Amino acid sequence: MKKTLFLTALLSFLFFPIQGQTEDSYKIVFETMDCSGNTGFATVGPDEIFKVGNGDCTNPEDPAKKLKQLLVHDGSGSYKVYTLSQEEARNVMLELKEYMKSRKGVLDRSDAVIISQ
Repeated sequence: MKKTLFLTALLSFLFFPIQGQTEDSYKIVFETMDCSGNTGFATVGPDEIFKVGNGDCTNPEDPAKKLKQLLVHDGSGSYKVYTLSQEEARNVMLELKEYMKSRKGVLDRSDAVIISQ
């Protein structure tokens, strides 16, 4: 009886993984800023980022520069829009490039398979 229960539990973990185990745990944290100068923080997965584009307003701290918009897939076919400074947008892009380079390095060095949703 104990062996059957153990085998059933083991098979259920193999075929029906827990939600937290299937997600990529790496997140990119960045500072957001709106057109009024209010700031905050946001966290997104690197695979959720779609693109960085020009924003609609100028940076209240530096009126010579426009803010940037970060488009992030929201899982329903649309995008969340985060507004950030040009410097913070550059930091997000650099971190994303480093993450992808590291991920590629793992694939190049081993027979590992990365599965993402």
